[in-house]
Amino acid sequence: MTKKQLEECRNRLLEEKAKILERYLAKEETQQRLEEESKEPRDWEDIGQMTYTEELLDNLSQIEITNLKEIDYALKKIESGSYGVCESCGVEIAFERLCAIPWTRYCAQCAEEIERESGTFMPSYGFEPMLTEDIEIEREDIGEA
Repeated sequence: MTKKQLEECRNRLLEEKAKILERYLAKEETQQRLEEESKEPRDWEDIGQMTYTEELLDNLSQIEITNLKEIDYALKKIESGSYGVCESCGVEIAFERLCAIPWTRYCAQCAEEIERESGTFMPSYGFEPMLTEDIEIEREDIGEA
């Protein structure tokens, strides 16, 4: 990995960290507003909606806290000089993968193996676009122009 690529990954990590922290502050403001509104709920529907929103915000924050930890870990690896190396097989992680997931610890192959072992693997079935000439319209009320 070149110094320029490493700096690009570092900047991407710092940007993502800033976005997460910004969302966290917005979440805190939303929860504070919900707490104020919940002091005088108007009906059961309002109570249900507020409860759902609070649970959703809590789940999002857990995911983002995990991502923050991974980002901080990746930044430490940049400082130590071990960033971009798969923690499983020791092979250099493709720069394209680091651009997509800059806090990743594993190359694509090892990540797939780990996901298979943990039961979280989701295979990609690909996407075949449907071409307009493949579409047949059989309606009597539509005539040719």
